[in-house]
Amino acid sequence: MRSYQLIIFFMAMSCFCNAQNEKFTSKLYFPGLVGIDLHLYDGHLNYRRGIVINTGAEYRPENTPLFFRFNYDALSSKYKNGNQPELPTNVRNGTLHLNYFLLGAGYRKRTKQTGWYFLAQTGLEQRTYDRVANGPGGYTIDQVTKQVLGLKFTGGFEYYVAEHFALIAEPAFYPGSYYSIQGSSNKNLSISLGFTTTLF
Repeated sequence: MRSYQLIIFFMAMSCFCNAQNEKFTSKLYFPGLVGIDLHLYDGHLNYRRGIVINTGAEYRPENTPLFFRFNYDALSSKYKNGNQPELPTNVRNGTLHLNYFLLGAGYRKRTKQTGWYFLAQTGLEQRTYDRVANGPGGYTIDQVTKQVLGLKFTGGFEYYVAEHFALIAEPAFYPGSYYSIQGSSNKNLSISLGFTTTLF
């Protein structure tokens, strides 16, 4: 008799844990976007339009328009340097790589099939660029990385194809820092398209 009771107990606990897990996973969204990066201020450098890839994990609590999101954003832009000796890189034509690790909170308003939101995040900004050095064995190319405080302000528009799957358009603004590649503030604007969905 006790073995049957134990089996029933474990089955009930398993169902309860699965239900709780389903409840949690239905609140966890994973946005993925690809877009264009524009440099609003480039100091002494001439930037081309770059590519931005946004990935993240977003938690949406029940019965509230507030949500929380972690983002990993990768931006990449080619640049052309005239002749500015004060720059931290001596590469005239190169590529600037920006990696952002950001966490923040936002507000979402959703109807049945459409929605909009805005979001503010802060975290770590990594800037990586090349530098050429003349050594005893010849020239070497080193990658220099700077880490500073990163900021991001985002707005977005959603169209829900299904209950937990939406197509999104997301403009974002990165105010930049005073420790950028050219030693002055570098402001970026990106416009991305993608989707967001839950795992289950």
